[in-house]
Amino acid sequence: MHLVAQPSKTTAAAPSAHEVFSGVPLSIVFAEGDAIAAVVRGEAETIALSPPFHVSDEDAYLVLPEDIGTEIVDILRDGDLDLLSEALRDGLLVIGSIEREGRCVELVIESFAVPAKALAEGLPYAETVVLANIAGALETLNALDHVQITVCSALVDEDGLSEVLSNAEYVGPSWQAPETTAKHSAGIEPTFVWSRRQRDGRVGIELALFSEYEELVVLLRPALLAPKS
Repeated sequence: MHLVAQPSKTTAAAPSAHEVFSGVPLSIVFAEGDAIAAVVRGEAETIALSPPFHVSDEDAYLVLPEDIGTEIVDILRDGDLDLLSEALRDGLLVIGSIEREGRCVELVIESFAVPAKALAEGLPYAETVVLANIAGALETLNALDHVQITVCSALVDEDGLSEVLSNAEYVGPSWQAPETTAKHSAGIEPTFVWSRRQRDGRVGIELALFSEYEELVVLLRPALLAPKS
């Protein structure tokens, strides 16, 4: 799937490599830190991946250093902003395809960006949601097309949205399986987010992480929450 449109004489220029990652489901994969750094330096156009491997439906990936690995879930669960910042600084956003040759699995790169740099340089929010009331905001946020990542989970529940709105910066769970369905919820993992309040009072959901059947998927800047004027 090609996410970057080719510019023409009659259309606007194609979005930058940073912009194409806004609200796009990014399958998390892992690689050696040195291999990621070689791509950033322009010395490589492929990355050898470490297991586990998951192929993205969108050809879009967040490559994390293997020393972070699946601990990214614990980082978000624990609210560890320092380690999250490290992951976004040392990771890589990639549009590309996975190729296998024997036991070797490589990610062939079409375009890439560094997550921390993309955020710092103004990666746009995929949607702006006006907060008329909590119930309406919950329904609107969870109905956004690009957050339909898993079969059973959602982006936010009432407790998670409350945490997002009441903290200047929040890292932690934003949705958890309801207790009333506990006996049916084995294997349904929480959703985690990182959010920040802006100077004008709006709240940006900077990152959301979904998990299903051991596959981890991240959205960058899925939504900006704006108070009703």
